Amino acid sequence: MLRRGTEPSATLVVILALGVFAPSRVTGQLAVEISAGVRYSSALVRDSIVTPLDVRPAPAPAVAVTLATPLERGWAAQVTLDVSTSQLRRHDADGSSVALGRVSAAAFTVGLQHRLPAGFAMRFGVGGLTYIPGENSGIFRLGSGGIAGLGTVALGHALPVGRRFGFAVEARYDVHGFTTPALRDEGFGSARTVHRVAFMLRAARRGTR
Repeated sequence: MLRRGTEPSATLVVILALGVFAPSRVTGQLAVEISAGVRYSSALVRDSIVTPLDVRPAPAPAVAVTLATPLERGWAAQVTLDVSTSQLRRHDADGSSVALGRVSAAAFTVGLQHRLPAGFAMRFGVGGLTYIPGENSGIFRLGSGGIAGLGTVALGHALPVGRRFGFAVEARYDVHGFTTPALRDEGFGSARTVHRVAFMLRAARRGTR
């Protein structure tokens, strides 16, 4: 979990890194990349004291927009806005599940991309994530709890298709801490670590990278 007090320090580290690795002279237009795919999430809430259950989002469609600088010495700086939305479900010990309403997650990150051999590329970054519930009820009845610190890493591979646009497949992982005022009110004193994995198809216009 990224504590609230450590978020500014993590952001400062990335800003300094961007200053080191970003091109000293931008020779081309920023690349705009569009990604779409599906995201899987671990449980937001797990309780085994009274009745074993967990609450987690269903597999969610995800879309991301990235602005990236031109590559220089194999590195590029980038900022990304990532949004996913799905049904929040409670899963009980007997195998049954109940829909608890729709919830969306929006994340903004800053980071770096490094080109690897054989068409691979690695990305990593930090930022913040917030949940946007469809209605203020259940674990969101007192609000969403603000912005949580987020760390992310991704590995992609370019596809040998497309003339005007370049395509790549990418696996993304991120981690953040989750809590809400309602959970704290119920005695959940600390944030739960949430892991998310997404499988995306990424597209960018050729010649801008």
